[in-house]
Amino acid sequence: MTPEEWHWPAGMDAVDSPFTQLARKRPLHGWHGAPTFRAMHDVGVPADGSAGHAPIVVARRPEILPLTSIRCVAAIEVVLLHTLFELGGKSAEALPGVVTGVLTRGGQAVSFFFVLSGFILAYTYCDADSGLRGTPVKFWRARFARIYPLYLLAFLVDAPRVISFFLASATSLMGALVKLGVAGLAYLTLLQSWHPRVSNTWNTPGWSLSTEAFFYAVFPALLALSKPWSARRLGIAALGLWALPIIGYTIVDRAHLVDLTGASAQTFWRSFPPLRVPEFALGVAAGRLLLAGRLPADQRGLGWAGALALLLILVLPLCDRVLPATIVEMTLGAPLFALAILAVASGALPTPRWLSGSKLVLLGRASYAVYILHQPFKTVFMGIARWAGLAAPSPALLVSFLGSLELVCIGLFLWFEDPLRRLISKASTVSGR
Repeated sequence: MTPEEWHWPAGMDAVDSPFTQLARKRPLHGWHGAPTFRAMHDVGVPADGSAGHAPIVVARRPEILPLTSIRCVAAIEVVLLHTLFELGGKSAEALPGVVTGVLTRGGQAVSFFFVLSGFILAYTYCDADSGLRGTPVKFWRARFARIYPLYLLAFLVDAPRVISFFLASATSLMGALVKLGVAGLAYLTLLQSWHPRVSNTWNTPGWSLSTEAFFYAVFPALLALSKPWSARRLGIAALGLWALPIIGYTIVDRAHLVDLTGASAQTFWRSFPPLRVPEFALGVAAGRLLLAGRLPADQRGLGWAGALALLLILVLPLCDRVLPATIVEMTLGAPLFALAILAVASGALPTPRWLSGSKLVLLGRASYAVYILHQPFKTVFMGIARWAGLAAPSPALLVSFLGSLELVCIGLFLWFEDPLRRLISKASTVSGR
């Protein structure tokens, strides 16, 4: 899965941008980190007072801090899905089902990241005419610089486990080498999510980056195709596309036309990129709607709608009584995520001060590292724990793992991920001249 990260084009700093400098002179934000609708549209618009319906045309758009912070929560949901019972032991198993259900909604967290990805890319890369700022090649280079260094690091850290697994399970050395080559090539080329047999082989969370790569590939074409459309029309089209796989899956499941309970079928419905594009498109539509300046000046209605969306997200698991659990756990909440993201980003839905605090924002910025590295890191962590004789599952083991993971990933963000992204972006800019 991928926590889609805030990415600023090469040479852009969210702290020192002209947009932020202007905010020092005049308040830009509403409730703690969410740009107010009026302030976002008062920058660089005519003096005739028509800003309320003008598109956002500033060259550099500010980071929306509450959305950054929320990413860390979603990433931890994914981590707990994979570790709560394995590392928490009997104490975790003894927790009420409602509690464990809230703590392990990793599938819905991935859907949130896909929607947020579309929103952020639209917010960052759409120009005033809803087209792509810059060229597709520059966009793809920027995305490569953002996701691939940590993605490759996770591949390398997970390599000993994968190699040992194939060597131990294969009937021949040649068979093991062939499988290793196929799985490794699929991962390195970001193609593993296209086939269930290789989707989970090498660093399982990497499948969502493979799906994200497809989103990146089609994003320029999606903007070009939908450029004549209003954001509302794009949103309606995305809703229609989002509903089709859900309806199709439900019919097939209820009519028992195909066995959907097998691991391959479940993996296919979870990770096959075209099936997840509607979630991404919903995020793009939400981002374009924000940028278009068509939100009402009185945003109480949007605020209440966003609050209702958050409430419905909390009770989504109840829907598995009438819909297949796979659909509920993965894609059902996408429109609610899009609505909540739009409400927070526009400032219509107030957010508490702590959600824009520097510590939580840093955790949000490190969430991609947490997401993509938690499985390989768990292998290393448990190896050390076994060596120290402390590998027995317990709450202490789980907390130690989560704390160690966060510290390592914060360090990676500060001294590996972000510096390397800037270096690659700078090199790409220089070579592209």
